[in-house]
Amino acid sequence: MAGVNLANFYDQLPLDMVAHFFYHINKKVEKGKLSKSLNYEIDLIYKAVKKKGLSMTDLEKYLK
Repeated sequence: MAGVNLANFYDQLPLDMVAHFFYHINKKVEKGKLSKSLNYEIDLIYKAVKKKGLSMTDLEKYLK
């Protein structure tokens, strides 16, 4: 399996869905409602957004 580049779940989603996942996960982590281990999810979202040539701040325009 070496050398195989597996896409993460967020790579397959449209940006508006990725933005909403990020927003809701991040808010719950900030409020202490969810485990800090969900920072791993935020990292996966960051990587998916970066692959699409955007930054995390670009996600705000997809939150409609």
